[in-house]
Amino acid sequence: MLCIFVWIGKSLQLFHVIGNYFSPARLFKWCTSLILIFLFSVGYGQNQVLEASDHTQDEIFVQYINNLYDSISTITDYTIKKRLSDSVFAITAQKNELAHVHSLLFQVMRLNNPRTDYFDEAYQLAKKHHRIDDMCLVEYSRGQYYIARRQFDSAMVHILNYRNMTPQPHGEGNNNIVNLMGDIYYHAGLYEQAREVYHDLYQQYKEEQNWNFYRPYVMMNNLGQIALKTGKPQEANRWFRQSLQLAEQYLRTPYLNNTLAYTKIKLSETAMAMDSLLLADKWLDEVLAIPKQNLQEDVVQELTFCRANLLYKQGRMEEAKDMAMKLLPDDTIHFSDYRFVPDIYNLLSDINLAQGDYSTALNYHKQQDLMEDSLKEREHLARSMIILAEKEHQETKNKLQAYKLRYQLVLAVIISLVVIFLIFLWFYRKLYQSRLALVNRQIEKNQEKVILEKENQIKSEWDEEWETQYRMIVKLQLLLKNEKSHLDPHLSIQHLADLMNTNRTYLSKAVNTVLEINFSKFINEYRISEAIKLISEGFTSNHTVEALAQHSGFANRAVFNSAFKKQTGVTPSFFIANYKRKRDDLSGL
Repeated sequence: MLCIFVWIGKSLQLFHVIGNYFSPARLFKWCTSLILIFLFSVGYGQNQVLEASDHTQDEIFVQYINNLYDSISTITDYTIKKRLSDSVFAITAQKNELAHVHSLLFQVMRLNNPRTDYFDEAYQLAKKHHRIDDMCLVEYSRGQYYIARRQFDSAMVHILNYRNMTPQPHGEGNNNIVNLMGDIYYHAGLYEQAREVYHDLYQQYKEEQNWNFYRPYVMMNNLGQIALKTGKPQEANRWFRQSLQLAEQYLRTPYLNNTLAYTKIKLSETAMAMDSLLLADKWLDEVLAIPKQNLQEDVVQELTFCRANLLYKQGRMEEAKDMAMKLLPDDTIHFSDYRFVPDIYNLLSDINLAQGDYSTALNYHKQQDLMEDSLKEREHLARSMIILAEKEHQETKNKLQAYKLRYQLVLAVIISLVVIFLIFLWFYRKLYQSRLALVNRQIEKNQEKVILEKENQIKSEWDEEWETQYRMIVKLQLLLKNEKSHLDPHLSIQHLADLMNTNRTYLSKAVNTVLEINFSKFINEYRISEAIKLISEGFTSNHTVEALAQHSGFANRAVFNSAFKKQTGVTPSFFIANYKRKRDDLSGL
């Protein structure tokens, strides 16, 4: 019962706030939504055990919350919007983690809450419940958030993560990614690249005849906006009129009024660019006829800014100033995000300059410069070095041609690198096969337990001295076979000479003369033979390469690796891996 009374109290508080702002019809809609949330939430608290196996109620609750946020987003008064959204935020934080994902996003994206850690919290909640769609939504929102703040490198991190979760080459997930890339180009001032991205997306919807969806109208309006930015009002007019005509004919979604209003505002801006002030006034009158509660905050700000510009061009300076002042941040907070700063400072500077108030005009101009400098400082250096370099190539026709030539050169280098890489792979495969052959030959030698003797190098003339040296080598080989002296890492030729009752000089000369190798290589051959024997007996299944080196008589792994590769042609690791593979293949047969 206590929970019920608390809910009723919260609901009445919300009704009071809403009643002060909305018309009776809209108040009835809000009351209905809140009552449904209340009734569902009570049921939700009483049936948590059942919901563990059935997520239907979760989905219904999430849908209610989304509908509620859709209604809240139409509120243009920031104080009321924040009060309502904070109440819903508290409800979802207590009742449902999936719905709370959307509450966290609303706080950052619609209320301009600086707590970017809400993105991380929302992502982790979506990941916890294995909601790929919600995880994508979080990354898409993060991309938009950082693009709007000109932090393009941060935006790219989340766009790429979004792309990794959206592997299909087609579909709206991929279109979202492409759209965000176009937005990065647009906000960086790379209008030609942005135009190509937006136009390709528009063509896709045009071919599908998919006009009952918001994105084709966004693309057409973006293309019109680029035309305005680049001084092509006639082209902008064609795009905006086409967008308006198709929207009036085919668009039947809840955001129809918002789309129509935004497009007509842009048509008004286009008319002003062509000095058709009467036509601009006509378009704005049509927008003003649309109920304000059906428009989102960003469109209301677009309307206010456009009206202020028109009043200025009509010479109605005081009215223009009053209208422009509504878009300046102040203590009463009308909007969650002031989108036209520093453009408003520029407009107010022009208005005061036209009125002869040079001091105020200069002050606004300084504020505009400070704001623009602040925005530039927030751009990350990594992004700036790339995008601003590209932007310079768009300033003149010659620089554009230089950029295209550079692009072609980079493409040619990439193709060349790919070809070189493929050739390298081919040679590497050949080398790999030759190394495998070396391994196979060495394995065969080890399996037969034959130590290669160099009897074929015996000289044709057996004089007495050479025969004595040969017998010494035979004796040396028997000594190593029986005593395993080569397994001592500190073995020296002097030690062996002492064991054989001879001197080190004569023993060294015998090794060089009969075997035609030095003493170090002679001992290493025995040690490597021991290593191969240990490998064939499975020693490396439970021991490291370092242990193998020590048990074979080498002082350390580095010396072992060098000696092993000189004798076998491959490294110990490669030999071990391929010996295991061959042994497994033979056991499979």
